[in-house]
Amino acid sequence: MENNMRETVNKLVKWDKLMKEGKKEQSKLKAELQNVAVLELENSKKKQIKYYGNEGNTVVVTMAEKVEMISRAYLREAITKNILEEFMKTETKYTLNDKFKKIVGPILSGNYSEQKVEDVISEMGLDMKKGKLARKKLKGVYDKDIDFLVSIGMTKENAGEYAFFISEAFAWERVVKLLEVAGHVQGTDNFKAAIKGIKQALIVEETLKIEIKYEEQE
Repeated sequence: MENNMRETVNKLVKWDKLMKEGKKEQSKLKAELQNVAVLELENSKKKQIKYYGNEGNTVVVTMAEKVEMISRAYLREAITKNILEEFMKTETKYTLNDKFKKIVGPILSGNYSEQKVEDVISEMGLDMKKGKLARKKLKGVYDKDIDFLVSIGMTKENAGEYAFFISEAFAWERVVKLLEVAGHVQGTDNFKAAIKGIKQALIVEETLKIEIKYEEQE
């Protein structure tokens, strides 16, 4: 019994050491990937990049946005109380839900373009059939929009450019819709003041998220 326990203790210590060494090495490798990914993402219009190893091993690096409220008063000036409450969780402190963060995040980070999705699609030079399909299929989801545009004959480089502009146009249209529901008509001084109020009331932090994918061995 004593020998069995001794062996168990030794195995546990062995695996504990291996786990600590593994976490240390994992942190080191993640840092290397982050350093490369930051440069590639900053010098491109992508928000996500993938790196591939052997046998289906994949690492996905995504630039994530974290929206935080710094002034509820400014936010209430931009978004009326009855509309704002739909996007807030009721707790001892006021927090914004994910849907609202998705809408205002691009305004804070600058990842939007003041144009309509329809205008971007019109610039693609598609025939009537493909244009109609594009209006239905494009959703402002970068990778999926690239795949769709490539599927209708666009080069991957051009698809990447247009997918970026589509995502920024969708971001702008979501903001316009929110503010017009709140009573601010696009193009008016009130609309511009609401945009300014949102920027004063909220902050956004961009962080890198690393996802590791591989096939499980049985």
